[in-house]
Amino acid sequence: MISYKWFCEKSVPGKREGNIKHCFLIKRKVFEGKTKFQNVLIFDNPIYGRVFFLDGILQLSQRDEFIYSEMMAHPVLFSHLKPERILIIGGGDGGVLREVLKHPVKRVDLVEIDKEIIEISKRYLKFCCQKAFSEKRVKIYNLAGYDFVKKSEKGFYDIVIVDCTNFSEKLSLPLFQTKFYKNCFSVLKKDGILLTLGASFLDLGFIKKISGRIKKVFPYQFLVRFCMPSYHCGEYCFIAGSKINPRKIDFKEIGKKFKKLERRHKFRYYSPEIHKASLVLPKVWKI
Repeated sequence: MISYKWFCEKSVPGKREGNIKHCFLIKRKVFEGKTKFQNVLIFDNPIYGRVFFLDGILQLSQRDEFIYSEMMAHPVLFSHLKPERILIIGGGDGGVLREVLKHPVKRVDLVEIDKEIIEISKRYLKFCCQKAFSEKRVKIYNLAGYDFVKKSEKGFYDIVIVDCTNFSEKLSLPLFQTKFYKNCFSVLKKDGILLTLGASFLDLGFIKKISGRIKKVFPYQFLVRFCMPSYHCGEYCFIAGSKINPRKIDFKEIGKKFKKLERRHKFRYYSPEIHKASLVLPKVWKI
C-alpha cells in the first residue's frame, strides 16, 4: 500500500504571504537534503511530475518548467541582433542554460554560487538540464553573482540573465539592488540587455519597485509576461533593462531566425507570436 502525504509550499512574500496555502501531494520522495546554502526537496507529484523546491519554495516542475526556461532565454536572445557572450547568474537547474544553448552563441558563463545544486540537477532533474552543463561553450563559476559581475570586464557581455531564487531570500537579495543593476549595465555592450526575475502580478508593488531601480540605470525597461501554472499565481513576469529600444525589435527578422533554429531544436512554448504578445500588458498592470 502506497502512503501519500502533502507538502505545503512556504509562503512566498507579498500579498499571498499568510493568506494562501499552495500544497502538493507527494507521490514519491526523490531527494531531501541541505547544501551549504539552502534546503533542497525533490519529489514526484501526480499532476506536475517531478517538482523541485529550495527553502520550501517551488522552483520548477517537470510539467511546465519549459515555459519559464524558454521565456527567460528566448525573448532577450532573439531581440539582440547578434548575441555571442551570455552571462547567467544562478540557473543551477540548467533549464535556462539549455535554452540559451539553442542559439549560436559563442560563450555562456554560468555563475551559480551553490555547486551542489548543479550536481543535484544532473542526477535528479535530467529532464531540465539535459546535457547543458557539459557543453563546450559553457564555463561554470561557483561564485556569488554580485561579486562576479562587479569584477567582470566592462562591455564584455551581450546578455545578462539573472535566474536567481526568490527576492526574499538572503542569498538573492543583493541581486535586486540598484548597485547590482549598475554593475550589469557596465559589463554589457552598447546594445546589451539585462533580464531578471520578476514576480506575480498580484505583487505589482514589487514589480514597480524593481522596474524603478532598473529605470534609473537603463534607458529602456520592459516586462516579459507569461503564465506559469505551477506557481499558482496566474500571470507572472520577468523584468528587463535594455540599452536598445524594445519597441524597435524587428519581428520579421526574429521570425527568420526562429525558423532556422526550429529545424534543429524543439520549442514547446516560445514563438515570435508569443514573444510579441508577452510585451503587451493590460492597463491595470502597466507600470
